[in-house]
Amino acid sequence: MDKSNTEDSAYSKYWARKKMLAQNVPAFPAKRWWATDGLCEIEQIFFDQIRSAESLLDVGAGDLRVMRKLQAAGFDKEYHTLDIGQEFDHTYASLDEVERTYDAIICLDVIEHLTLTDGLHMLSQMASKLAPGGTLIVQTPNARCVRNPWGTDMTHLHCYNITDLWAYLTCHDLNVSGYRVVFTTERRSFFQKIHDKASAYVASRLLGCDYADNIALLATRPK
Repeated sequence: MDKSNTEDSAYSKYWARKKMLAQNVPAFPAKRWWATDGLCEIEQIFFDQIRSAESLLDVGAGDLRVMRKLQAAGFDKEYHTLDIGQEFDHTYASLDEVERTYDAIICLDVIEHLTLTDGLHMLSQMASKLAPGGTLIVQTPNARCVRNPWGTDMTHLHCYNITDLWAYLTCHDLNVSGYRVVFTTERRSFFQKIHDKASAYVASRLLGCDYADNIALLATRPK
């Protein structure tokens, strides 16, 4: 049977991943995201992870909003961008053009716009372009969220759960941690906090779903 690269991405180390998921899976704590010109809680975690990098590649950089945020927060090293769109100037239009490694690669809200095999192939490509000690940060909608992750954007083609992505990236010989990302506001009233806790209880304990909207993985290549 002829196997394409994309097929290999979906089924590479399939049984190794199954065995891994049947054993000890780490906890993935919930962190908050809110709309801000600065850094919200999860974005601060991202920034702390990449702040010492000498080079960074932003995959799916779009309107360069993330670049402006990170640079405003103090990142002043080499910052390259990749996007298929032509509305803004980018360093690359495809990962196939990238012929070097980076200390940090971020890919925020991108892989859900690809099929499963194409999304996993992209993850493999990005992992291969990490320098020793470098970190890949991936954020995408949470397939287990009680609020339908398909309902927010008609261009979404595939949603992932955090344990599958953790296993997939770990099988690329990366050290992986993760977070479940909850959409919220920066400041919440006492009643909002009570409402959020009650909603989280119903979603997780009674419905067997998750209340977190997104998931984020931080995958580091050993030095």
